[in-house]
Amino acid sequence: MAVRGAGNTTVTYNGSNITAYINEVELASTIAELEASNLASTVMQYTPSIAEYTLTMSGDWSSALDAIFGPDIVTPALRTVVVSFTEGGSTVSYTWTTNGFLTGYSISSSASDKITHSPSLRLSGPPTRAVA
Repeated sequence: MAVRGAGNTTVTYNGSNITAYINEVELASTIAELEASNLASTVMQYTPSIAEYTLTMSGDWSSALDAIFGPDIVTPALRTVVVSFTEGGSTVSYTWTTNGFLTGYSISSSASDKITHSPSLRLSGPPTRAVA
C-alpha cells in the first residue's frame, strides 16, 4: 500500500529536527560488487562487498536551517543523523551515530521563485536500524 511522504518522514541532523525544511528526501544505499569468477566459471560470478549510504534532500531555505547546516559547511564535522519512515503504526528508523557529514549544500534563488536548498550527506558505516 502506498504511503504519502508528508507527515510520515522525519529527518534529524545533529539533534535538530529539520523535517519542516525538507520537501523531498532520498536515502540511498549502494552495495559494491566483487567479481568472483575463476577459471572454472562458465558465467560471471559476483559477491556483495561493502555498502555506502547517502542522504539527499531538498526544500525551502530558511535562515534557521542555515544556522544548522552553515557551520558544518565552513568546518566539516561528523554528526548524528536519523531518518525515520512511518506507515500506520510502524516506524522504521535508520541512525548513524556521529557518522554523517555534509558533502554539499546548495542554495538556489531566482527572481520568479522561492529560495531553495539541497544538502547532501555521506553516511559513514552501517546504520542502526530500529522498528517500533
